[in-house]
Amino acid sequence: MSKPIAFIIGAGKNIGASTTKALQARGYRVARAARSINPDDSKGDDLFLKCDLTKPETVSSLFADLRKSWGEPSVVIYNAAAAHFTPKTDTFSASLDDFVSDMSVNTVSAYVAIQEALAGFDTLPSAASKAFLYTGNILNLEPILGLQTCGAGKSATAHLIQVAALTYREKGLRFHYVDERMSDGRPAIHPYVDGPAHAEFFLELMGETDVPWLATFVAGKGYTDFGKQPK
Repeated sequence: MSKPIAFIIGAGKNIGASTTKALQARGYRVARAARSINPDDSKGDDLFLKCDLTKPETVSSLFADLRKSWGEPSVVIYNAAAAHFTPKTDTFSASLDDFVSDMSVNTVSAYVAIQEALAGFDTLPSAASKAFLYTGNILNLEPILGLQTCGAGKSATAHLIQVAALTYREKGLRFHYVDERMSDGRPAIHPYVDGPAHAEFFLELMGETDVPWLATFVAGKGYTDFGKQPK
């Protein structure tokens, strides 16, 4: 019996690396896509795909390459993010090009990835665990001045994830917007983003769970409901 496949899009050294390790320990083959990755390093249960998520039209080719090499992923984790920081007193100073670029990474490429994941899920056995997980943050609920190019994209994709969760829950497909928080509800931001905690929570979300689409969690504690607005 072949091993199940997971696909991490935007696989970096923190969340991506920790999640790869956790998934492979669960028996998954893990394909990883990133800008700075070398496809020639692919071997065994590791498949590396080079990507530029500022170009959403290329996302389908990533899935095509994965299908050609291994097959359909049952788990897709969209971990990419982009931001152009602006002064807090001049929050709309980001150029149009920068805004469009960040929206492409944070939302438009994620939209294509959802489409491709759905197409693949339809071909997998009904017993297979199928999940699309998006690494989010608090910005869909609370603005942080200077981060609006990122926040606009996170907010838009949170909507997409909620719609997908509502549409496909009867089919057993899981869609979650994953948002790490501190124990008091404040955002867990760099350098406090916990890669191993994300990996552990991702594994939980891949199984049978009652966690809603807005999956806020605390490292070492798991899902934590902070309400619709942070305290």
